[in-house]
Amino acid sequence: MVVIQSENVWINERFSPAALWIEDGKIKEIMPYGSTKADVDYGKSRIFPGFIDIHSHGYQGANANRMSVDGLLRWVHDLPDEGVTSFLFTTSTAPVQELYDSMDVYRQVKATNPQGAHMLGIHMEGPFLSKEFKGAHNPEWLLEPKLENFMPFYDRFKDELKMIAIAIERDEDLAMSKFCIEKGIKVAIGHSAATFEDCKKAREIGVDDFTHTFNAMKGLHHREPGAAGAAMRFDDMYAELIADGVHVHFDVANLLGMRKGKDKLITVTDAVAIKGLPQGVYHFPDRTVTIDDKGCGHLEDGRLAGSSNKMNDLMRNLVGPIELPWDIAVNSLTINPATYLGLEKHKGKLAAGYDADITVLDENFNVVNTYVSGVSAAGV
Repeated sequence: MVVIQSENVWINERFSPAALWIEDGKIKEIMPYGSTKADVDYGKSRIFPGFIDIHSHGYQGANANRMSVDGLLRWVHDLPDEGVTSFLFTTSTAPVQELYDSMDVYRQVKATNPQGAHMLGIHMEGPFLSKEFKGAHNPEWLLEPKLENFMPFYDRFKDELKMIAIAIERDEDLAMSKFCIEKGIKVAIGHSAATFEDCKKAREIGVDDFTHTFNAMKGLHHREPGAAGAAMRFDDMYAELIADGVHVHFDVANLLGMRKGKDKLITVTDAVAIKGLPQGVYHFPDRTVTIDDKGCGHLEDGRLAGSSNKMNDLMRNLVGPIELPWDIAVNSLTINPATYLGLEKHKGKLAAGYDADITVLDENFNVVNTYVSGVSAAGV
C-alpha cells in the first residue's frame, strides 16, 4: 500500500486537492488531501493519469522497423521519464521481412513483462499508404491496401495488431478497412490523398481517426475540404495532433483542439529513432536524418522525418502556446487514447478501480515521478 497526495490532482476533469491510495497496481480509493499520512506529498505539483502515446516509432537509435531486444527494452524502460505509462509500438514503411522480424521482437519482449511502460500493441503506419502523400516513407516499399497484402501480417500478428493507418482512397470498396474493423483493429486515415467524400464514406463503415492531422493529407480548401476538413467536420472521429509547433502551427493546433473538444483530440509524439539523441546528423540504413535545434528530424531534401518529442513537453505546449483549456489538453493524452483503444474502463482516469498509472509534473511540466501499475518508474 502506498498513499500519494497533492494539492493538484486531476479528478473529474479538474484539479483538486486529493490523496490516492494505491494497492496491488490499482487505485483503491481517492481520499481527501491530508486525511491520512501520505508516503509522498507532491505539494503543488500536478498529478495526472498516466500519458498514453498511440503513435511512437523509436528511441535513441532503436527503430520500430529494425528493432532489437536491447533497444526495445531501453525504450520501454525510459518512456516513464517523460510521463508515458502506455504506448503503441508504431512501425512505418519497410521491407516486409524487416517488419515481420521487428514485430517478432515486440512479441518476444512483451512476453517478458519488462519494467517500464505498458506495451499495448502494434500500430502499423505503413506500408499501405499513398505515394503522393508518402512523407518520409520510402515509396519503394509501399504496398496497395489489399487484403492479399495485409493477410500475411494479420495471420502472424493478429493478437498484437491494434491499429493501422491506411490510404483509404486506394482501398477498393474499403475491403481492407472493413476487415480490420471487424477484427477489432482500429483504422486511421493516414498518408492519404483522400477527398472529403472519401473520408465520409470511410466514416460510415467505422473508420474513426486521422493520422497526425494536417500532415501528409489533403489540406483544408473552401471548395474541397479534404481529409483535414473531414477531421474538423466530423464530431465522432478522432484526430491525432503532433503538438510541437513545427508539424502544425500552434494557432492551427488551437483550431483543431477547440473543434474536436475534450473527447476527440489525441496528442501523439510521432517520435522516431532520433529521440534521445543530441542535435546533429545521423546515418541510418535507409536514410540520413538531421536533428534541428527544435528536436525535429529532416531528410536531406528538407522533408520532416518525425520528431524527438516528449509527452511532457507537448503537454506544456497544449496549455501554453496552443492555449487549449486544461480539459481538452489533459484528455488528449489520457482518457481519449484510452477510449479510442477500448481501455477506458481501467486506464486514462484517476478513479477507484483504475490502473495506478500516474504522472506527476512540476509547475514547469518537468516529470517529478511516474507510476506504472503503482510502481515508481521514472528515473530508475
